Amino acid sequence: MTSSRRFVPPRLGRGCVRLVASLAILLGLCACNGSEEALILAEDQAAGRPADASAELGDGTVKVRHPSDYLRVTRYPTDLTHADLATWNEQVPAVRQVEIASSADATTQPALFYDSGSDHAKPLLLVLHSWSTNYLQSVDIPLAQFAIANDWVFMHPDFRGPNDGRPQTTASDTVMTDIADALAYARDNARVDPSRLYLLGYSGGAMNALRTAARYPQVFAGVSVWVPIHDLTRWYDYTARRGEKYASEISQVCGGAPTEGSAAHAECLSRSPRAHLPAVAGELRVFIAHGMGDRVVPPGQSLRVFNDLALEDDRIPEHHIEYVNDRRELPPALRERSLHGGREFPRFAEAGADVLLYLRSGPAELVLFKGGHDMLYRPALEWLARQRRE
Repeated sequence: MTSSRRFVPPRLGRGCVRLVASLAILLGLCACNGSEEALILAEDQAAGRPADASAELGDGTVKVRHPSDYLRVTRYPTDLTHADLATWNEQVPAVRQVEIASSADATTQPALFYDSGSDHAKPLLLVLHSWSTNYLQSVDIPLAQFAIANDWVFMHPDFRGPNDGRPQTTASDTVMTDIADALAYARDNARVDPSRLYLLGYSGGAMNALRTAARYPQVFAGVSVWVPIHDLTRWYDYTARRGEKYASEISQVCGGAPTEGSAAHAECLSRSPRAHLPAVAGELRVFIAHGMGDRVVPPGQSLRVFNDLALEDDRIPEHHIEYVNDRRELPPALRERSLHGGREFPRFAEAGADVLLYLRSGPAELVLFKGGHDMLYRPALEWLARQRRE
């Protein structure tokens, strides 16, 4: 998950209440609105590109600007795990580092935060870093640039840093509390539109996003997860067979190899979205995206996320999931179910990541695209921008 790419500055255009009280406010929000069926207008005048009046998915009409030319995290000119405050200060000086008192213990947790100070209520973009890094993850800089260009509030918390085997990391209850504290801090220190709270995560960040959304199902207008880990026990088996470091980190955090029936297995399950998503099926507006060729987290993990959230008749059979994992292609019967025929997905196409499968069940949407362990900035953000709670 690393490379030796040299950093090149992104090309840009112009341009606390305590946890219980905070969550009491948050949980007063209502259900999502998915009734409108218009297309998003994506404007990037700062980069000299014409407005694009088409959209990939979702409902609602909004206007957004994309100030960064980077289309996917694997093309960003740093390692995926690169984390450096100086880079953030150079590229997005308006984003500042803050310290947030933890409701879980006596520590303070660092985060990156942006608010323009404008008087109107604004969307909040809460972004969760991936598995092996922290709140300074550089590939998330284009997300902050988007927030600034569109006058959104931006929050990028640390939640105990990388998932390196320490028990307080890896979707622990402490992590969930830290994320809730970060959300409360943003709401206390900016004028946030409560109908437009957005949660975004990639890889390990997507795992934590799903856990957070399942814990607080009435909070977020939209949750966008890319190449998520659904089940730590399955991912342990996969990474152990491949001799990857993630298996060791999982066994450390769970107290041993998570073999069936062991205490470590139960611990891993308790930290996994698998154990929590079925209870909130139909309550979460979630966009799930996965590269078919992903060798870090198999695409079957996303298919199982979709199954946990889908109506029974819409679920993907287990033998189809195994077919996808084994062959990295769609079985004919699953391909025939795809709803993407006749639809346009220009943001995927412009990134060279053609959509192979699109399914929808209630408020849950699933895309498999041509690619690997990746996130596409523009469709991730545009889908979120269309979501609102009433």
